[in-house]
Amino acid sequence: SHIRLWALQLIFVTCPSLLVIMHVAYRDDREKKNREKNGENCPKLYSDTGKKHGGLWWTYLLSLFFKLIIEILFLYLLHKMWDSFDLPRLVKCTNVDPCPNTVDCYIARPTEKRVFTYFMVGASSICIVLTVCEIFYLIFKRVIQRTRKWKKSTKRSVSYSKASTCHCHVKSEEKDNKSQPRCVA
Repeated sequence: SHIRLWALQLIFVTCPSLLVIMHVAYRDDREKKNREKNGENCPKLYSDTGKKHGGLWWTYLLSLFFKLIIEILFLYLLHKMWDSFDLPRLVKCTNVDPCPNTVDCYIARPTEKRVFTYFMVGASSICIVLTVCEIFYLIFKRVIQRTRKWKKSTKRSVSYSKASTCHCHVKSEEKDNKSQPRCVA
């Protein structure tokens, strides 16, 4: 049954999303317990419990990979059940108990089932493309953030030594001349 297969697919695809929702609920619960234990004015554990940072980012990324695998698996199942997603009007059944001979089996409403199958394949294909795009976007965004953070940390250490030398020079010059501070490299 097409409807049962699609319902099963929807259930399997939504399960990883529930994992992400449970992770956010866990963070909310930790934040609530922290406030109860340390008081209302205590520092927060998370700036925003729903933001994808740390473990939640990994949970979300893994859920996307699970969704992708499930979508591809169900497309493969559909392809195996019906050759190239096409339903014939007549199927020759051989070696089916209790019939010893070849029997003609007619599929009820094959055009309706074919259209529904194409719709399922199209929707699954769009979901696969969007999921792959989201995975690449998340990974690319994380790589960009890490390289920016790394550049800032290396830049800060080099400029900090120059700034400290410059800062000492400015203070000594201000004490001597009480004029506009200048920095000499």
